[in-house]
Amino acid sequence: MKFCPRCGGLMVPVKREGKTYLKCQRCGYEEELKSNDAKSYIDKKKVEKKGAVIVESYEEKGPSEEEKELKEDYVKQLLDNLYEEEKEQED
Repeated sequence: MKFCPRCGGLMVPVKREGKTYLKCQRCGYEEELKSNDAKSYIDKKKVEKKGAVIVESYEEKGPSEEEKELKEDYVKQLLDNLYEEEKEQED
């Protein structure tokens, strides 16, 4: 691997007009690839194609009107029960 002499970015091989150049991904600096540098850019790993990745997005929705009404009824009932219990304890 070679790094850019200007900015320190990674130099990657780019083919153009039958020649291979090393180009900095950050600043765009280029130089011709030398044969001794080429050895460090040979990829020895084999990548197998496993299949497609499916990315699904979803929109988080708030509660429906029915759910809101049920929640309101529940809270009212709970408060009524608490109020009745406090009255019973006072008597």
